[in-house]
Amino acid sequence: MRLRNEIKRIPLIYFANSYLKSRLQERKAKNELNYYHNKAAVNGEILPENDVISHLLKARLKKRGIKTNSKPKGELHIFLTYSLNNWENVLPIAIKPFGRISEFEWSVQGLNVKSKNWIDHRTQMNTMMLEYFHKVNSEVPVDVVVSYLSGYVCDPVVIQEMGKSGAIVFNFCWDDKLGFRGKKVGGRWSGPAALASVVDLNLTNSPESRIKYLGEGGLAMFWPEAANPYFHKPYELPFEYDVSVVGGNYGWRPSFVTKLRNMGVKVTCFGNGWPNGSLTDEETVKLYSRSRINLGFAGVGHSRKLMCLKGRDFEVPMSGGLYLTQDNPELSLVYEVGKEILTYKDEIDCAQKIKWLLENPDIANKIRHAGRARALKNHTWEKRFNSIFYLSGIVK
Repeated sequence: MRLRNEIKRIPLIYFANSYLKSRLQERKAKNELNYYHNKAAVNGEILPENDVISHLLKARLKKRGIKTNSKPKGELHIFLTYSLNNWENVLPIAIKPFGRISEFEWSVQGLNVKSKNWIDHRTQMNTMMLEYFHKVNSEVPVDVVVSYLSGYVCDPVVIQEMGKSGAIVFNFCWDDKLGFRGKKVGGRWSGPAALASVVDLNLTNSPESRIKYLGEGGLAMFWPEAANPYFHKPYELPFEYDVSVVGGNYGWRPSFVTKLRNMGVKVTCFGNGWPNGSLTDEETVKLYSRSRINLGFAGVGHSRKLMCLKGRDFEVPMSGGLYLTQDNPELSLVYEVGKEILTYKDEIDCAQKIKWLLENPDIANKIRHAGRARALKNHTWEKRFNSIFYLSGIVK
């Protein structure tokens, strides 16, 4: 392991390794997506339009014997299950306005999915989760299950058992472009494919991935990340950096940053692997206000061609930061690109736009304010959850 890490520090070998990984990831994603498109064509299945998802969801619930009774906002009983690794602490905060929360966060039980012996403990975790669900459901019936689960973590039978109580089950995933099926572990796929058919509504940040859930007998809805306006907010701080980056130093990112610097752009980077190291969550939000431009990357894994929406696509604008990120076509679904956020196609385009923004602070400020206004209007976590609860008929 040590020798391998030393070899990777040789630039030529590092970039060759990164390039190979990116091509393999792109091929894997393309083959998986093609598989599900072909499967849908053979079966005569068509992706439902957004305006019929509510009807299809209620039909699925009816088939399970569930007739939703709408409740006022604030009176739901929500069972939330997830593991706290990074950003997930926002989930109970986001759901709180909708009512009582019974939270099962398994890392506090000493269970770590990244441990070498996780599979040996997986059944134990599933048992604990289901026992806790039955306990809180016996006290006050659970209306909704909100989960951040995959086949690697959860047995589909557990989801089915929760559903038998009459609860509506929502599960979300933001890594299904590359990891929808994953690997076979313990007789099932490690990705969300293993749970797709037993979840009432699967939530994905990738519009193109919905066909995958359909192919596994599930119903999926485009439901991207969001931000918390009480935490992601502007600070009255002077600008300290022309351009800042927050995120891990891997793949093609270091080469991209080096090329920008060679073109005269001052870029300051924070995160795992960069000399400046990582920032706390609060420091990160303040950095958005301290930076004239906040630079983003949309690439998945080591690839710069395979892209998806990111949490920072919403956190930076809501924090009042001017956001310039990779030209991911999906951004046009959530912003008016060019007026609320900006995108770049490559290093040269990125450098040109950075210099233009620095030379035109009034225009930069106008885009900054427009991005925050859009984020506050459409991209809060509370609005995300309100949309699915209203869609299912569980909230008036």
